[in-house]
Amino acid sequence: MKKQMFSVFMLLCFLSAGLWAGAQQEDTTTIHVVTQKHPAVDALKVFLPEFEEETGIQVDLEDIPQDQLNDKVKLALASGSSEFDIVMLGHMLVPQYQKPGWLASLTDFIEDPEYTDAETFQKDDILGGFFNAAAVGDQLFAMPFYGESTMLMYNKEMFAEAGLNAPPETMEELREYAEILTDTDNGQYGIAMRGRRGINWYPWSGFCYGFGGSWLDENGKPAFNSPEAVAATELFAELIRDYGPPGAGNFSWNDVQLSMQQGTTAMIIDATNFGPRLEDPEESKVVGNVGYAMVPSGKAGRFPSIYSAVLAIPEFSEEKAAAWEFLKWATSSDIQVRSALEENRLDLTRISAWNDPRFLEKYSYPEMIDVTVSSMDIAIAEYLPRVPEFGEVADVLGVAINEVITGKDAQKTMDNAVKSLQDAFE
Repeated sequence: MKKQMFSVFMLLCFLSAGLWAGAQQEDTTTIHVVTQKHPAVDALKVFLPEFEEETGIQVDLEDIPQDQLNDKVKLALASGSSEFDIVMLGHMLVPQYQKPGWLASLTDFIEDPEYTDAETFQKDDILGGFFNAAAVGDQLFAMPFYGESTMLMYNKEMFAEAGLNAPPETMEELREYAEILTDTDNGQYGIAMRGRRGINWYPWSGFCYGFGGSWLDENGKPAFNSPEAVAATELFAELIRDYGPPGAGNFSWNDVQLSMQQGTTAMIIDATNFGPRLEDPEESKVVGNVGYAMVPSGKAGRFPSIYSAVLAIPEFSEEKAAAWEFLKWATSSDIQVRSALEENRLDLTRISAWNDPRFLEKYSYPEMIDVTVSSMDIAIAEYLPRVPEFGEVADVLGVAINEVITGKDAQKTMDNAVKSLQDAFE
């Protein structure tokens, strides 16, 4: 009898333990986050255990290459999937994804004291350009996670050996310098920029605007086949094709950065956040030998980029409140500064983070920071047009630019590209 009673007692214990564990499991909230592979994300992962312990929210974070990310996110949102609670987007995609109701408004969370302490959140601490780029009308649909502009980075030693005493100020000088600095016999190349379709329009836009062209005309229709835009494309393609490293027509941002770090390329035009990684002795062979300058000017002026990777909550998420807790934490000033100490980052989106003594102690490169801030200051908000059709236009334009790099006629290629978009803008 005692044996039977003991067996019943043990059974009840096991059942109770199972019920307790089940209850605990039900109380645990897990959010699913998908982002681009990026140093800022790598740094964030280091601090995730802190967030999970403080909030009790578990984070399943998947980071994948940028081109794969765009396709995966679009497919999930278009299908109404609740697979992701937070997605990373380029800021120019916010209006496109908001229009069909795919993104949840964050304004309701920000203005509700139950979810946001205004004094702690400090809305005005977020750099205005990045904040506005994540909004549609008076509603915010994403939080700026990292932001950047573009600048010219150049190898001072190569410049000195070529008798060049200063970086190029104009597009004409840029071409001249690229030719002078190219020495293929010794494995030295004048310039590297993104040539790969899908991302080549990012540096290309600065050339287009500099020449007086634009993505869209005053009626909001594609206009990148104008004489000015075509001339810009011809120069952009010539620089990559004739003065770039082998395979430059298919370079991504990482290939561009690596070509400078390895000391094979004299100039690059790309993201301002490259700077710290060019000055990292564990990654770069050109530490202390890199100059930083504004992008060269065309006849219409100087046009550095503005870009922000933003984090948004899909409307279909079943864990919006938990996702908002993560967004507040991941974009806070403290996490930005600490992540900048963990990884090489020059892409912070909060004013207080840029001015934090911890940040300034590590990033003691006045020229780099001055050029970065100056570039962000003059960048136009519509450097990448924030229209719902952006994704479709960018896909077509990226292919066209790449075809011109390979040698196709610029005017005919751009004409065909614009024509193919007519139905989308009817």
